[in-house]
Amino acid sequence: MKHKKALVILTAVGVLGATAVTGASGLVDKVSGLLRSDIKIVVNGEQTTLQPVYINGKAYLPVRDAAGVLGYEVNAAGKQIQLQTKKEQPPVDEENQHIQMNGVVVSKTDLDGITRLEVRGDGAGWMILGIDSDSVIVNEDGVAKTIDDIREGTALKADYGPIVAMSYPGKSHAAKLVISTDRLVREDTVTKVSKSEDGWQIFLGPENDAQGLQLNTDSDTIIVKANGERLKPEDLKTGTKIKAYYGPATTRSIPAQSTVQLIVVEPEKDAAQ
Repeated sequence: MKHKKALVILTAVGVLGATAVTGASGLVDKVSGLLRSDIKIVVNGEQTTLQPVYINGKAYLPVRDAAGVLGYEVNAAGKQIQLQTKKEQPPVDEENQHIQMNGVVVSKTDLDGITRLEVRGDGAGWMILGIDSDSVIVNEDGVAKTIDDIREGTALKADYGPIVAMSYPGKSHAAKLVISTDRLVREDTVTKVSKSEDGWQIFLGPENDAQGLQLNTDSDTIIVKANGERLKPEDLKTGTKIKAYYGPATTRSIPAQSTVQLIVVEPEKDAAQ
């Protein structure tokens, strides 16, 4: 047996009582006790570092240390020592910490084993999202998908972050991608821009030809320059070179008509070539 150390301690009417509040009545008594480091205190099957002090055949434990092991907080208020149940912290909702974005994939690259998606849309407007084994990819019905199901023109909702690189476009890790539909992609030159009661129409190709296309804008249509600057439909002019993401449904008319989700205006130097 290990050597028992003799201690002189101060007690306030019992070091650890059975009630939550222990009152100190009378004067503080000076007593002697033995520290029993050879006795192990086990709580719910787990050994603690608590060491009892024996006084007149009774085992005593430090109030604050013992209360902490048992799930209590200790507050000293005047001549009272109060034990209160610890307030549990609510679990962190990681999903609510993510940033959301609805957009269209405009490019997909692989680098060092990580797939990077360039997404343009609402929210941040322009993001580079890294996809790895921790990224969840599903369709709108919750069916699991893979990165191979995503390509240029894929419309999706992305949950990313909460850490975002301070760059432009921003860069972050994609926690979850919900794939919507694959948009049709067409790179062409604007031949006409008009406005009606239903909104703006952007024409590509010959207006009265089967090769022509009428893109109809709505409140969700996003028009941006290649550098991310937002534009309005009226900013588009005849001769402007664009890449349009639309559909996938189109009318069987001449020209075919479809709702456009995203228009990226190419740099002027490319339009002049």
